Amino acid sequence: MIGNRFYDKIHNWLLLVPEQQYDVFPALHHYSTPFQKLILNYLSWNGIDKKGNVASNKVYPTRMEIQEAKSTLRKYGFSSGVYLEKLIVSEFLEMKRNIPDLDSEIFIPIFEDNYHNLKLTQFTTLEAQKSNKITKKYFDTIKVFLIEMQGYLEAEYLRTRIECDFSETRNWKNTARVEEFVTPFAKLQLNCNKSARFSINYFINPHLKELIGESLGDTLEKRFNKFIIGEMKDIIKMIPLNRRYDRYFEELLKFTRIFPNYKAVITDKNSL
Repeated sequence: MIGNRFYDKIHNWLLLVPEQQYDVFPALHHYSTPFQKLILNYLSWNGIDKKGNVASNKVYPTRMEIQEAKSTLRKYGFSSGVYLEKLIVSEFLEMKRNIPDLDSEIFIPIFEDNYHNLKLTQFTTLEAQKSNKITKKYFDTIKVFLIEMQGYLEAEYLRTRIECDFSETRNWKNTARVEEFVTPFAKLQLNCNKSARFSINYFINPHLKELIGESLGDTLEKRFNKFIIGEMKDIIKMIPLNRRYDRYFEELLKFTRIFPNYKAVITDKNSL
């Protein structure tokens, strides 16, 4: 969630604009994309008008508005708008408590910039939450396995891992990535789709055995094969990297010096 400092910054910025200068700004409530219009509609249908006033009565959509909403949801990859609608209303009301002057013009770009599929999971069924918990457990299990593998390696470079957390940052136009875990010889990614379901994809460096040896390479491949043919076969997929792995890893190392959500860690030899 966005911290109070961020809310205060926006609120103070608003107060710096004298009332008589409002007319030099573009007219409010012009939304350039269908998704922005959808956000506005969800607010309106839940009793929140364009000025940010909150009423107790809902405004029921017309049949045409419902069809338009369904079309927009399909266009943006959502199978349903149930979770999205709940998220939009919930985040608006939470933000409104910190920014009393909040209206849709302010809220919509903030919501878009900070939207992540992961936020939908709080509204899913208990069954879906249980499934996601199991998937996350598998993801963590594979991470531990890769760290154990690194502990057997001599070269510090091969014992370097990069951990990336995308759950608390701006979405960078990728709303599915939750976590990435990358070593010089294999990478993992935990994802959350627009149905609020977790999945895992991975990729193994084609030069795996040149890097870590035949024995460890065979062990790693067997472990991943076990995952993809077992009970999680529909959740764990191999996704090609489509670029040289070594250059990809070096680029991520640079990211660790720039972006706070990328962290480089050196695994101790023969330790977890």
